[in-house]
Amino acid sequence: MSSTGFVQIDAATSGIHFSNNIVENDTLNYFDFPYLYLGAGVSVGDINNDGLPDLYFTGNLVPNKLYLNKGGLQFEDISESAGVSGDDRWYSGTTMVDINHDGYLDIYLSVSGKFGNTANQLFINNGNNTFRESAQSYGIADTGASIQSTFFDYDNDGLLDLFVANYPNVMVSMGNKYYKDKMDENKFEDSGHLYKNQGNGKFVDVTVEAGVQNFGLTLGLVATDFNNDGYVDLYLSNDFNVPDYLYQNNGDGTFKEISQKATRHTSMFGMGIDAADFNNDGYTDLLQVDMTPADYKRSKTNMASMNPESFYEAVELGFNYQYMQNSLQLNNGPNRGGEPIFSDIARFAGMATTDWSWGALFADFDNDGHKDVFVSNGVKRDVNNNDVNASYDSATFFGRESNPDFNLMPSTPIANFAFQNNGDFSFSNVTKDWGLEQKGFSNGFAYTDLDGDGDLDLVINNMDGAATIAVNQTQKTGNHYLKVALKGQDQNLMGLGAKVMVKCGESIQQQELTLSRGYQSSVEPLLHFGLGSKNQVEEIKIFWPNGKLQIVQNIAVDQAIEIEYNDNSPLASETKEDHPLPFEDITDSSKIDFLHEEDFYNDYAFEPLLPHKNSQLGPALTVGDINADGLEDVFVGNAAGSPPAMYLQKENGEFEMLSGPWDKELDLEDTGALLFDADGDSDLDLYVVSGGNSKLKPKEFYQDRLYINTPKGFTKASSSLPKITSSGQTVVSADYDNDGDMDLFVGGRIVPGKYPFPAQSYLLRNDGGIDQALRYTDVTADIVPELQDAGLVTSALWDDFNNDGNIDLIITGEWMPIRFFKNMGHKFEEVTQNLGFEKSRGWWYALQKMDVDADGDMDYLAGNLGLNYKYKASDKAPFEVYANDFDENGSMDIVLSYEKYGTKLPLRGRECSSQQVPAIKQRFKTFESFANADLMDIYGEKMLEQSLHYTVQTFAHQWIENRGDGTYAMHSLPNRAQFSSINSFQEIDYNGDKYPDVVVAGNLYQSEVETPRNDSSVGLVMIGGPQGFKLVEPDKSGLMITGDVRNTAIIKLANKKTNGLLFAINNDSLKIKEVK
Repeated sequence: MSSTGFVQIDAATSGIHFSNNIVENDTLNYFDFPYLYLGAGVSVGDINNDGLPDLYFTGNLVPNKLYLNKGGLQFEDISESAGVSGDDRWYSGTTMVDINHDGYLDIYLSVSGKFGNTANQLFINNGNNTFRESAQSYGIADTGASIQSTFFDYDNDGLLDLFVANYPNVMVSMGNKYYKDKMDENKFEDSGHLYKNQGNGKFVDVTVEAGVQNFGLTLGLVATDFNNDGYVDLYLSNDFNVPDYLYQNNGDGTFKEISQKATRHTSMFGMGIDAADFNNDGYTDLLQVDMTPADYKRSKTNMASMNPESFYEAVELGFNYQYMQNSLQLNNGPNRGGEPIFSDIARFAGMATTDWSWGALFADFDNDGHKDVFVSNGVKRDVNNNDVNASYDSATFFGRESNPDFNLMPSTPIANFAFQNNGDFSFSNVTKDWGLEQKGFSNGFAYTDLDGDGDLDLVINNMDGAATIAVNQTQKTGNHYLKVALKGQDQNLMGLGAKVMVKCGESIQQQELTLSRGYQSSVEPLLHFGLGSKNQVEEIKIFWPNGKLQIVQNIAVDQAIEIEYNDNSPLASETKEDHPLPFEDITDSSKIDFLHEEDFYNDYAFEPLLPHKNSQLGPALTVGDINADGLEDVFVGNAAGSPPAMYLQKENGEFEMLSGPWDKELDLEDTGALLFDADGDSDLDLYVVSGGNSKLKPKEFYQDRLYINTPKGFTKASSSLPKITSSGQTVVSADYDNDGDMDLFVGGRIVPGKYPFPAQSYLLRNDGGIDQALRYTDVTADIVPELQDAGLVTSALWDDFNNDGNIDLIITGEWMPIRFFKNMGHKFEEVTQNLGFEKSRGWWYALQKMDVDADGDMDYLAGNLGLNYKYKASDKAPFEVYANDFDENGSMDIVLSYEKYGTKLPLRGRECSSQQVPAIKQRFKTFESFANADLMDIYGEKMLEQSLHYTVQTFAHQWIENRGDGTYAMHSLPNRAQFSSINSFQEIDYNGDKYPDVVVAGNLYQSEVETPRNDSSVGLVMIGGPQGFKLVEPDKSGLMITGDVRNTAIIKLANKKTNGLLFAINNDSLKIKEVK
C-alpha cells in the first residue's frame, strides 16, 4: 500500500531563489489593474539533454529565471548567461517545445500587462545553454494580452501549430450585456489566435479561416482529442460571464464550437484547466477550477449571491449554465454525431470547492495507477470580501470613491489542495496527509520527477513567496512506475498529440502527450504511468498523430523508455472493430413530433429560498393500447398553454396524433398520467394528474381529469371523480378491495406556494359504473387517514409485499421516508417503522418493483436526489428544512440547513436570507457577523422548535433487497448511477440472462441558481445479478439521453418486434429509442 508524502526543499538547499514579487502602490493596484494578481507560470523540460528536467519560471515584475538541474536536487541559475531573463514585459504563461525540430527544447512566453510591450517571445535553444529571441521571425510575436499558449498539430500534417489564448484588459464584473456586446463585436485582437506552421520556420495566422475567432477572457487552455477521432481539439476556459469554448476539430483545417452541446454546465469564473483520463475508460476528461471557498466562513464573507434574473438572462443570451464551483467533466464518450458528452461530477468527487483556485493538474502522485489531482490556490487580496466592498460602496454620499484604498482588502494566504483518486470516481482530500498544507498564494505549477526516483514532484510559482519545490517520497513504499518518452517524426520529434496506452493485466491506462496544462505552465514531454503492484507491462500501444498504431510488448517496470516512431506500423483504423450499439434513436422515423413547452412561472417571487422550482414537473407519460388493435399507443402531457398529445401506433411503426377532449384544456398542467380500464369495459381510459405551483390559481385549477374511452371516442368524465385540490404528480391503479375494479392512489406533490408543507394524497375507491356513470369515492379519511398529509409524494406503487393476497401500498417523496402501508382488508396500516424504513428519509423521485436477485420475491428500486449535488446528508449530519413565519409578516418562510463539524448552519448566505427575512440584515450588520452565527443565533431556538421541520438522512439511490423473511436490506446503487437524480426506472432484458436489467433516467434542471442543477445523467443501463447491479458505460450502450427526463415508458414496436423506450423530457421533445 502506498503512503505518499512530500518534503519541501528550501532555496538554500536547491539553489532556486525565485519569488514572483509584485508591487502595489497608488498607480499599480487592483483598482487600476484588476489583473494584478493573475500570477505567472513554470515550465519543465530538459533543455540540455542530460536526462535531468530543468525549470523555467516567469515573473510579472521580476526577471524570469532558468534553473539547470545539476542532479541531487541542486540547481544552477543560468538565466542571464542563457539570455532568457526577459525585459520589462509582464510575463504570464510559459511553454516549452522543440519548435525547430533540432532536438533541443525552446521556450515560448505569453505576455500580458497593463502597459508596455505585450508581444509574446520565443527563445530558440542554441544547443549550448544559450537562447536567441526569434518570435518575430517565426511570425508568432502575438501582441494580444496573452495568458498561455499551446503547441499542437491541428491539421495532422506533421507540423506543430500554435494557439495563443488571450485575455484582453477589459473592465471586470460588467454584467451580461457588456460581455455579450463584446462577443458580438468580436474584435480580432480580443480573440485567441491560431497560427499554422508553414514548415519553413514561419507561421501564418489562420484564426479566421479556422473558425476560432471569438471574444474570450481565457485563463485556461488545453489541446487534446476529446472524441477519439484522431484530431486534436481545443478547450478554452473563460473568466466571468463569457462562456467557455470547446473547439472540436473538423479534420479539414477548421473547428466547430460545441461547448453547449458537449457540456450541460460549466464553471462561472473559469480558471485553469487540465485534461486527462482519470477513470481509465479511454476517454479524456476535463477539470476546471473556479473560486468558491470550501470553508463556510470564507464562503459567506467572500462570495456574492447569484441573482436569478441575471443568471437566466445569461442563459437567454447564450452563455450556457455557469456556476461558481469547480467542474470535473467526466467524458461519457461521443454521441452519434461524434460530439463528446460530458457530465460534471465535481460534487460526487469531492472537488467542487477549493477556494480561489488558479490551476489543476491530473497526475499519479502515489503511483497506484489512478491519476490524482493537485490544485493551486490563493489570491493576494480578498477582492470579493463583501464587507469591504460594502464599505467602498458607502464611502461617500455618491457611492464608491474614484480611488479606493486597496489596503482595506484582507490578504489571506490559503493552502493548496491535493486529492487522492480512490478509483471509484471519488477523491479524498489528502493535502495535510501528503504534507502540502503550507499556506500562500500559488499560481502556475508543474509536476516532474526532479530526483529521478520514479515518483512525481511538484514545482510551484508563488506570488510574494519563494517558489515551492516539493519532493515526493512515494517511491520509498514500492509502487511501480513506467516513464515513456517518444521520438516522433522529423518535425514533431517529441510526438506531441500521440496517445500511449499501457496495459497491465486488467488495468489499462491511456495518456495523450500535450504540454501546456494547468495554469500558465507546461510539463515535460514525458508520460508517467503509476502501476501500483504490477511488476510487468504486458503491452504498450502508441497511437501516433498520423494514424499509425505501434505496439511494444513485455516491458519491465521502474524504468524510463523511449519509443521511436516506426513507419511500418499499420493504421489504427485498420485494427479497429466496430460494435453495434443496443439503443438507436428512432424518433424521426416514428413520426413522433412532440415538444413539451413550459410556461413561465417565477416560483421564487413568492418563495425566494426554494431549493428548486416546483412548477416544472411534467411532462406526464403513459402507454397502452387504446383502440384494441394490438398496438400500444402513447399519451404525453404538456405544460399550461400547450397541447398534450395522444399518438396512435400504426402497423408500419409510425405514430399519428389522435384528437381528444384533452385538446380543449390547454390551461392545465399535466404532471402525471395513467392509461387503465377504469370502468371495466375492456378498453383503456385516461387519468391525467393536474399539477403546478401557482398560489394565485384557485383550487379548482388542480382538479384531476378522467377521460372515458367510449365507442365514439374519448369523453371527459363530468362527475366520476371526487373533488381533488392537491397539486399532484403520480397516480397508480390496483384493486385494493378485491371487488374486481381498479381503484386509485393519487399522490399530492405540493401545496402551491407553501413548500414544504405536506400535500393531501387520495385513495379513490372505484364504486362501479360504465362511461359517465362511473363513480370514484374518496375514502382516504376512513381507509388510510395518514395519506391526508402524507408528504410531498413523487412516486407510488402497489405490491403485495407481505404475500397475504391483499395488495399493499408503498409511497415516497421529498423529505419522506419510503412508506409502507399494509392492506388489512378493511383498512391500511402503516408498517414503515416495523420494516426498518423510518430512517430512510430522502428526496425520493422514483420507485420500481422487480426481482433484482431472481430469488422469487419482489425487491424494489428507489431513485433519490443522488450524491453529485450540493446538498449532502447522513444519519449523523442530516440535511434539514424549517418552515415558519420567521419575521411574523404573515407569509411562510423556509430555511435549509446542514451540519458541519457539529454545528447547524444555514445553507444560504446573508444576502439571500435577508431577502426572505429582512430583519436578518438588521440583526447582522456585516457578512462576517452572519458567518460567525449558527442557525440558532440567526433564527432563534424557540422559533425553530415551533417550525415545521423535516430531515433527510440519505440522498443515495438504493435497491432494496427482500430477504424473504419479512425484512429488507438497503444497498446503494453503483457510484456511476449516483451522478444525478433518478426520476424513472424501466425494466429491460439487456443480456438475455435470468436477472432483470434496468434503464435509469432523471436529472433535476430546476435548481435554484446558487446550486448547480442536477444534469449529469445521460441515461444508464444497469445489468442485474445475484448481488445487485453492474453498469454499462454510455458509450457501450449508445443510450446518451440528456435533458430533464421526468418520465419514461416501455412500448412494443409494431414493425420491429422489439421494444422502444420513450423519454418524456421537460421543456424538450419526446424521444424514442429502439432497444435492439
